[in-house]
Amino acid sequence: MTEADDGRIVIPGPHGPKTGTTVLIDNYDSFTFNVAQYLVERGANVVIFRNDKVTLETIDALDPVNLVISPGPGHPLHDTGISMDCIRHYVGKIPILGICMGLQCMVTAYGGIIEYAGEIFHGKVSEITHDKKGLYRGLANPLTGTRYHSLATRIAALPDCFQATAHVGSGVIMGIRHNKYTMEAVQYHPESIISQSGKDMIGNFLSLRGGLWSENLSSGVGVAEPSSSKETILQRIYRQRKMDVEQASALPGRSLADLEASLAMHLAPAPIDFPSRLISGEGVGVMAEMKRASPSKGMIDENAHAGAQALAYARSGAHVISVLTEPTWFKGSLEDLALARQAVAQLVDRPAILRKDFVVDVYQVAEARLAGADTVLLIVAMLDDSLLRILYDYCLKLGMHPLVEVNNAQEMQRALQLNPRVIGVNNRNLHTFDVDMSTTSQLAKSAIQRGTILAALSGIQSRQDVQQYEAQGVHAVLVGEALMRAKDKRAFLAELQGRKFPEHASSPRIVKVCGLRDKEAAITAAKAGSSMLGMILAKGTKRSLKLEEAASIIQAVRSLPARTENAPNRPDPRQFDTWKEWFEWNAVQIAARAAHRPLLVGVFRDQSVQEIVQTASLLELDAVQIHGRSEPIDWARFLPGLFVLRAFSVPADLDNWQPMSSPWLDQAMRPNFHHMIILDAAGKAGEGDGGSGQSFSWDVAQTLATYDPASSLAKTSRRPPVPFLIAGGIDADNVQNAIRESCAIGADTSTGVETEGRKDHQKINAYVDQARRM
Repeated sequence: MTEADDGRIVIPGPHGPKTGTTVLIDNYDSFTFNVAQYLVERGANVVIFRNDKVTLETIDALDPVNLVISPGPGHPLHDTGISMDCIRHYVGKIPILGICMGLQCMVTAYGGIIEYAGEIFHGKVSEITHDKKGLYRGLANPLTGTRYHSLATRIAALPDCFQATAHVGSGVIMGIRHNKYTMEAVQYHPESIISQSGKDMIGNFLSLRGGLWSENLSSGVGVAEPSSSKETILQRIYRQRKMDVEQASALPGRSLADLEASLAMHLAPAPIDFPSRLISGEGVGVMAEMKRASPSKGMIDENAHAGAQALAYARSGAHVISVLTEPTWFKGSLEDLALARQAVAQLVDRPAILRKDFVVDVYQVAEARLAGADTVLLIVAMLDDSLLRILYDYCLKLGMHPLVEVNNAQEMQRALQLNPRVIGVNNRNLHTFDVDMSTTSQLAKSAIQRGTILAALSGIQSRQDVQQYEAQGVHAVLVGEALMRAKDKRAFLAELQGRKFPEHASSPRIVKVCGLRDKEAAITAAKAGSSMLGMILAKGTKRSLKLEEAASIIQAVRSLPARTENAPNRPDPRQFDTWKEWFEWNAVQIAARAAHRPLLVGVFRDQSVQEIVQTASLLELDAVQIHGRSEPIDWARFLPGLFVLRAFSVPADLDNWQPMSSPWLDQAMRPNFHHMIILDAAGKAGEGDGGSGQSFSWDVAQTLATYDPASSLAKTSRRPPVPFLIAGGIDADNVQNAIRESCAIGADTSTGVETEGRKDHQKINAYVDQARRM
């Protein structure tokens, strides 16, 4: 190796001058000499120039037989000196190889975009899949390569004169090749000692002659067609999802057999019938989509919370929640689907959950069902008939009717062979991502004539779009980007469906008298119009009853004639204004049951679930109230046939509740377990005894009831306050103020209707009268 006066470094090869000169442009990177070593070992005579220390005239004087652009730090626009000029000058004349920064120079020289790759790699090994041609001729596939980069070319912005030749699992391009000229590049470092087949790759490059692939047919490249040979977006996604499945199923405990074992154990949330739910409302059905990004639009909302979005869509009247779970291009995950399913579980008539993804394996269907999906998307364009049938039948096996997606007449005929209940026509061509809103119109007739539920997918922006499809008999639409960007999702969905979203129905009024110890007081409370009558069945309190005493009260109350007032209307799930969340629904049910006769409630504290169930069964109680802290929240699931009231004690000195500041109070508003919340004042010792006559800040109760993180995260209108009963120091004089200031739907009292420790019939009448006034 010798260094000349002008800074060039000359490294002669083993075969002498007869092999010509290989010029290596050094972009100031230590790996340059690794590249030079590999070139020399494979027979090249190498001359190295620093990128800012040479001219084209100097290089031309050497009459090089090929050119190599080395790796290097920085960005190709600012840090590569003569590199891009060399590429433009020698392309089509001699073979050119780019390594890492060299690839980026090629892309930039032809107008492509180099940007942050979404991942930083310095000395890390990745598995690389390639096309087995050119540089990769005869190499293992996949092979391992060492990466040192944070920039890469964007797939959608790769100049048309190039084709991608290699990728890693995340979709980042690892190799490119000019369609006509002998110019090829890799993003990784084949010259690294831990890269596989690096010297063979260099050998393949050195075997090239001239500037055209047509002169090098043995390379396997030939002359590429710029458009038809370029991999489409759908093809790239298909390839990536196949690799994703392979990686996921290889994890311990995550094989298909493991997933199916979990399903057999009923570890998946219970499903609902997707087709029925899609058309269950009046007017067109709406599939509301949760997605953070897309290949065509880029990032839409990278901070979107799947659970919050799903709940906001459900509150707005969506029939189906579509969750994008593809991670590379759409930035979704299976966890998003699980969160969406959990978020809507509290709704009486919840939306169906659709896994919107590129399903290429039954594994994805199984993991979708396990995460809580009610249906999955099957894209006809990316599946042959055999795999399409396998996936469709597997969906049915798991109790799911899939949404079968088509984009043209041929795909429609293939889909109809399955006799599916729901077909979706995607107005977006997944190979090009172009949108044609007439696609659904052109294909609607053939599906509707077969009695298939038909949905229009993609591009829905306005009521006008929906009206056009409704007129053609389309049953449902899927709305994605427009809904994600809508400031008021509730209003946007209502407008799409051509309806007005009615005011939320007012909650019923519920009045409870607790601590009853004799049948006379109970009868007075019942006749006054109390909704619930409470009897203390816990041991060790001044109001505790024996079982026979409780039985006497119950018999007396049930012997009273039924009230003549009309029961409140029950919620009707078909009407948008009556969709109820967990606590709302149960408040209405309790009020309806109590309209004709008060509910008899047994109050328990720190007792076993077996004792509670046995006592409730013996006394034939209507409801139980759990007042202690030792009973788990989920005990409510093991108290069948009973309304469960749960009392939560608020310290008298607490004047400002914040989320996650009180683990106990945080559990109060947890849905799907207890049916009614009672917020009571903590006893003097702070142990939550209740019945002390003490009060607490009603502002704290209001903050708890109105706290709605989902609305804040989804940037949509807030729901009404969670229904609850206010307790603690309540009497006839303050009950109306307490209900109004705390946002409660009713009240509960014991001490407030007593005189000298005994129930006062006059106070009972006055309290119930004041509490029932709306």
